[in-house]
Amino acid sequence: MSSNMNTEYTLENVRERVKNSKGMLFDFDGTLVNLDKLNVDAFALVFKEMFNLNFSREEFMKYISGRGSKNGLVEYLNRNGIEEFSPEEINNQFYTHKKGLIEEQLHSEIYLLPGIVEFLKYSKESGKRMIIVTSSREEHVKKMLTHFKIYEYFEKVFDRFAVVRGKPDSEGYTRGVEYLGYTTDECIAFEDSFYGLQSAKGAGLFTIGVNNPGWNDDFVYQLSDLVIDNYTELI
Repeated sequence: MSSNMNTEYTLENVRERVKNSKGMLFDFDGTLVNLDKLNVDAFALVFKEMFNLNFSREEFMKYISGRGSKNGLVEYLNRNGIEEFSPEEINNQFYTHKKGLIEEQLHSEIYLLPGIVEFLKYSKESGKRMIIVTSSREEHVKKMLTHFKIYEYFEKVFDRFAVVRGKPDSEGYTRGVEYLGYTTDECIAFEDSFYGLQSAKGAGLFTIGVNNPGWNDDFVYQLSDLVIDNYTELI
């Protein structure tokens, strides 16, 4: 069931806005596929092995979720008194563990967000152009979405290496809008994370928040123009 903290927009208003939009910009983790728990588990393995630190879900949300992980890694480790480390090596170890966890959990704990397949089909049939703006790596996005048979709906992925300044900076979404060639008023962003929502709103985009109960309840309603539990609410 959709909800929002901005009384200016009703679900009916937003459905009409979706219908009339030309471009759609989607985040990846937590917006298309539920990978947050897997990301926490992968980082927890890395921090335990390399620094004997117990990394929690709360720390993931505070330092890493929705942004380029390098800055978050520096902040987290410095806060724990660790200053000598290689962010690149940590990220490499993270993706090694993440790859293993994906192979273990792909058929059990990893799934698409509710209603996304129906919504992508509806949007494609309506002639809308769709791209992805993410802090993940493009090859990872392609592999996951190809597995779920929805990669073909997106014409481009702006990943962490496509921008100088990652989320919460608005560069990724601003470049996405420029790529599409539309105005911000003709586009809609879909996000779920604290930094991602700030990034999309900072680019001047109408932003629909995807509710992930237990993960973003404490901020998604404040930072989104409308919040949905299921994409079919927008059709």
